[in-house]
Amino acid sequence: MINKTRLKKIFFFLLLALCSPLQAQWSTSTIAESTLYVCPGFYPGIVTFDDGSSIILGALQSYIFAQKLDEYGYKQWTNPVQVHHNDSSDITSTPNYDQYWGGWISDGNGGVIIFWYDHRGAYFDPDDGYKNNAIYVQRVDKFGNLLWGNGVKVKGVETGMKDGRIVNDGQGGFILVYGDRGFDYPGAPNTNYLKVVRFNNEGQQVWETYIDSGSVIFPYYIFRGGQRLYFSYYLTGNNYSRIIDLDGNIVTITRIPVFGIDTENDSIAYLYSGSPDFVIHKISTVGDTIWTTQFTRPSGCNYIGNFIADGFHGVYFMYACNDTIFHIDSIGIVTREYFSGINFGGQAFGDGNHGFVISSVSVAKRYNQFGQMIWDSAVTFLQNPSDAYFRLFEPDNNGGVIAVFWTTRGGIFAQHTGRNGQVGIINSVNESNFLPVDFEMEQNFPNPFNPVTTIRYQLPEDVFVTLKIFDVLGKEVATLVNGYEEAGYKSVEFDARDLSSGMYYYRLSATSIENNQTTSLVKKMVLMK
Repeated sequence: MINKTRLKKIFFFLLLALCSPLQAQWSTSTIAESTLYVCPGFYPGIVTFDDGSSIILGALQSYIFAQKLDEYGYKQWTNPVQVHHNDSSDITSTPNYDQYWGGWISDGNGGVIIFWYDHRGAYFDPDDGYKNNAIYVQRVDKFGNLLWGNGVKVKGVETGMKDGRIVNDGQGGFILVYGDRGFDYPGAPNTNYLKVVRFNNEGQQVWETYIDSGSVIFPYYIFRGGQRLYFSYYLTGNNYSRIIDLDGNIVTITRIPVFGIDTENDSIAYLYSGSPDFVIHKISTVGDTIWTTQFTRPSGCNYIGNFIADGFHGVYFMYACNDTIFHIDSIGIVTREYFSGINFGGQAFGDGNHGFVISSVSVAKRYNQFGQMIWDSAVTFLQNPSDAYFRLFEPDNNGGVIAVFWTTRGGIFAQHTGRNGQVGIINSVNESNFLPVDFEMEQNFPNPFNPVTTIRYQLPEDVFVTLKIFDVLGKEVATLVNGYEEAGYKSVEFDARDLSSGMYYYRLSATSIENNQTTSLVKKMVLMK
């Protein structure tokens, strides 16, 4: 005889399973609560990778969850990984401006590094809540393994509330800029300070550098270019910037805010001044000036947009207030301005093919390098954006956008807009119809590398292709491709474990089947063992 209590339990779990979202790949639905369910959580996070995959995060009270998706939206881990849980912590109560509960970055190898604010051991005021917190960091590899135990503690709760910004150090570790704000509670410090700390890929502290102090202080922007770290912070009514090297030594101190990007890992373009004119610098990774350009600030407002790499070693500069886009080429010349009614309304990204994608709360638009819309119209990926909360957008690094959000159904959901403007499931046949316009070869990634790196290139037509590697003396050391290939986006891995450290060159040659003309491209790479 079947036990009724057991039968009820079985029925309950079956019902729960049937009611749970079961999509195994990107959903074609544009209704927020019918898109792809990813993991538990309330506040989302997302990291995207060059192969189109992503790791999506969800934070809920004392929990952090993570799930990895491939480029088609298939879940790569059997169950969401529980990155953190501690009943005495409250990771959602200290919003960190644009990232609600902390920060997240790629670990450079398909995994993610996450930091959060933790109230374990913190002073609690019955009338005003927690008065201080700690910063913890965890690394999750591409297989879903937690690499740093229960997380490493960067800074404890013995001082005030923390505000941090995190960046990858290029070697599997991280660099964190954080402000520690004093408060009026028993034993609290009366001085605020700003520090930078670096941890290696094993979760061990390498160095910590004191930067500044004042009555009100917090960092708000950080990025890395080559062997330098650039960050800006607010201190007692003024904006400041610092440039330090990866050993923690201060290189430059300025009172002018710096905004910028890493352009193809070989240089930095950054805004040096925004009033009355824009002054934009591009410098090498060792600090040498490549070019400086200046142009008049458009009238209208004082809001400054952001930079996007154009894929040609130049940049797009988004001036968001006027919906204006400036393009600065690889030698610093402002080549064009766009006033075509491009409405930002959200975030803008490079599309991986020299153009850009603009994403708002519910639609996405893709433009080529001439400012012309590639898709026939704006693509709607959410019909009911009011049911999607805490929305975040990231490029899929292939011309599309991934949006993550919480819905009233509960949990973290996601939607995808492919590079051809198709919402949801990526159809390999349809994707192949969206062919590249130009013959291009990207910088190998990672670079420097040890011992394997990936070279990606694109072919606008069917051609005979050779891809060869040469040393600095011009001697051929490897042939990666030698044969006919169809038009499309290609990639190949280069394993240099049998070669010595040093600089190498790789040459891609394509011979047209129609007219027998050959086009060649050459780039350099660095093997560092």
